Amino acid sequence: MRFKLLIVILLAFSTNIFAQKYMSCSDMNYRNEVQTVLLHPTDYEYDKPVIYLNHMKEQLHLQFDLLLDDAPFMYYTFIHCSNDWQPTDIQKSEYIVGFFQDDIDNFSFSLNTYVNYVHYDLVFPTEEMMPKLSGNYLLVVTGENPDDVYFTRRFYVVDEQAVIATKMPRYPYDLNLGQNKQEIDLDIVYPDLFNSRADQYSNVTIQQNGRWDNAVFGLKPTYILPEKLSYINNEKLVFESGNQYLRINTSNFDNRPERTKSVYLEDNGYVVTLHDDEQRNVNNYIFDEDLFGEKHIYLEKDNLDATIEADYSPVNFFLKWPQYMIGKDVYIIGAITDWRMEDNAKMEYDPERRGYKNTLFLKQGYYDYMYAVKDNASGITSVAPVNGDFWETKNMYHIFVYLFEPTQNYDQLIGYKVIRSH
Repeated sequence: MRFKLLIVILLAFSTNIFAQKYMSCSDMNYRNEVQTVLLHPTDYEYDKPVIYLNHMKEQLHLQFDLLLDDAPFMYYTFIHCSNDWQPTDIQKSEYIVGFFQDDIDNFSFSLNTYVNYVHYDLVFPTEEMMPKLSGNYLLVVTGENPDDVYFTRRFYVVDEQAVIATKMPRYPYDLNLGQNKQEIDLDIVYPDLFNSRADQYSNVTIQQNGRWDNAVFGLKPTYILPEKLSYINNEKLVFESGNQYLRINTSNFDNRPERTKSVYLEDNGYVVTLHDDEQRNVNNYIFDEDLFGEKHIYLEKDNLDATIEADYSPVNFFLKWPQYMIGKDVYIIGAITDWRMEDNAKMEYDPERRGYKNTLFLKQGYYDYMYAVKDNASGITSVAPVNGDFWETKNMYHIFVYLFEPTQNYDQLIGYKVIRSH
């Protein structure tokens, strides 16, 4: 509980500075030493970081590594955000019960690894600091100075009021959109439907797997009926189906891991090179179980603790492609790159090898991944050019229902549902 009263005072002054510097509440690493950030419910590591306002004992589990020899003091706080992930204007005292910032005092040093790191572990909310309102939240992890931000991650607090019914027809309402697309039709019911002016104050967000590049925000109802809001026949509800994720498994360097071409030991550690990937949109659909783009940090040897004994290594990717795509960029997407199409996820074209290459620095474990192509002119991302587009693909869709509360000036998160295609 080091210097908590002082930190509360400092944080009161730094909140506006943070909001100005980071106008978008997104999953970001602001320091290169931050690696392998995991945030999920304590009971299931593949679920979204969602907790419920009336069940705060169902906590979230945060883990991350710092590629350092020493362990700096680390702290965390929350920022309340709107339905479209912008910082809200409400004060911390209105949405946090207890302290405005707390320390992360559970850490361990890596053991018998070529790459040194410090592993941090946190379970929250706690009785000392707890969200008071429903909605979108940004977890902000800092050093001793509240403005020294190491990374941010999104999480959700749901006040469950809405009932969400869904169905997925075999073909989209408009076949011109493509016969292999996946469409989601929604019906939503919640208390005081019309007293809340639902058409004006409600918003729906839909996310496919963990992707933000094709997520739908601010969805409005197609029809307002006496008993429900209906969301149908809307182009925004039609998603590219894509294909199953590819995978790698580096959990055991002693035996050549799955899908790897080579594993060799250099002075500074292991280097992994994968087999070349090829275009999959020319093939028929083949089902292959995946984690919907997620990752799992583990070691194949049961007697080892992956949190501190799993090593880091560069992993080399290569996608065969006959020529450079003008005006387009290729990215590796998935939890493997924190679902962000940033520079570290961007592929570089190699004219001699005729394909796209990239190297990711990864902790040992299991990773899903996929290649996405971004059109730089339109900003639209598609996985179909490399992976194909198959209606049979197993995708997971996350549906969030928000209701703006004008008297309190924030978006309540009143419903959450997860559905799987087919």
